[in-house]
Amino acid sequence: MKMPKNLFSIFKILIKLLLTAGALYWVFSNVDTKALGATLAQADPIMLFGSFIAFFFSQLFASSRVRTFFECIGIELSEWLNYKLYLLGMFYNMFLPGGIGGDGYKIFLLRKDYGVETRKLVMAVFMDKLSGLWALTILLLVLLSNVSGLPVPAYWAWLLIGAGTAGYYLMLRLWFKQYSGSFVKIHLKALGGQTCQLLCALFILYTLRVEGALLPYLLLFMASSLLALFPLTIGGLGARELVFMYGAKYFVLDPQIAITISLLFYSISALSSLPGAYFVFHTKTLSKDYVG
Repeated sequence: MKMPKNLFSIFKILIKLLLTAGALYWVFSNVDTKALGATLAQADPIMLFGSFIAFFFSQLFASSRVRTFFECIGIELSEWLNYKLYLLGMFYNMFLPGGIGGDGYKIFLLRKDYGVETRKLVMAVFMDKLSGLWALTILLLVLLSNVSGLPVPAYWAWLLIGAGTAGYYLMLRLWFKQYSGSFVKIHLKALGGQTCQLLCALFILYTLRVEGALLPYLLLFMASSLLALFPLTIGGLGARELVFMYGAKYFVLDPQIAITISLLFYSISALSSLPGAYFVFHTKTLSKDYVG
């Protein structure tokens, strides 16, 4: 028996809420919350502002990247209209984690205004996510190549980067030719966006006045970003914290600092998504014919 769509959406939201709440409960029951508060109390506000700026630039790169994918299927959007759609999608994904989601709503609006097949729009959005995953994996491998004591030589990371990128490009050339012509432009934007997120994490480390080796924290941040790509919890909340908690044990790091990094990044993401709420109630401003 097929589950009704509305019932499935409610079920999906409940599962996400339960997973998020369960992950957060487990994390906070395994860390010292007083020490967590003390860590936050010593935060450097100037460095925290820097983390917001870095995240903002990551948004610009990500927004411009998906615009290039839309151009490949014949949709010409202004940078401003595209950025508004991006903010709307971020708000939906962060605060309204059910139903069609941010990407689904963007697809609905673009199909209505431009008459492009849903299949093409879905594929463009999927390929955008794939390019983000590629960039994330590249940066993670670069960081791993700087870790001493790995069971394999560091140059293996660079071999994987080269082979993976070549294979990825070949896949586009063979099966997704409409995107292959913009490969360099798209993936420079993908690297730019993920690098800005890495800088955001670095600024958070400076915000918390972390001393000593920063590389393990950055590795955990990238690993948590990889897990957050899968929409198992609300905006990655809970999932990221689990990665930081267990990763801190592995690298023998301060668990309070590790968890605080994750919580601050989530807070920055959530606050940066709030402007998208305006477009939820002013959808006419997202029309290609809107003047104002």
